[in-house]
Amino acid sequence: YASDMGPWAPDAGRAVRYRNRLGRSDLALLYNVSAEFAWSLDRRSLPDRARSAVFSSIPDAVLVSGAITGEPAELSDLLAVKNVLPDTPVLANTGVRHETVGDVLHVADGCIVGSALKVDGHTWNPVDPARAAEFMRLARAARGG
Repeated sequence: YASDMGPWAPDAGRAVRYRNRLGRSDLALLYNVSAEFAWSLDRRSLPDRARSAVFSSIPDAVLVSGAITGEPAELSDLLAVKNVLPDTPVLANTGVRHETVGDVLHVADGCIVGSALKVDGHTWNPVDPARAAEFMRLARAARGG
């Protein structure tokens, strides 16, 4: 990946070895196939990269991100990845908000949420318990619960 923080070179083997050294086979490995703050130098399509990552690196789930923290992944990207990985959890990694969680959870298996739960929805603020509770109510409703 090319990024404003320099080149990134994911190393799944190193992650698995580290998990094994910790003696934590229960520690989930989540692999980002469209990293925020970075651009893949791989010219294959996102679904092809995701399929390859699952085949070669055996993650517990794959993450699909927007361009930066707080910006949503495209629903079409989530759907394209989920379509080629029906048996692998696919999570939206960025930009899921109260008003979008229902749509996201109709496509993705789950989401990682930060900014939407914070005071005033700002990344660097502390978590707002009322915002978090409302988000979870909406997520449960989207899942039929």
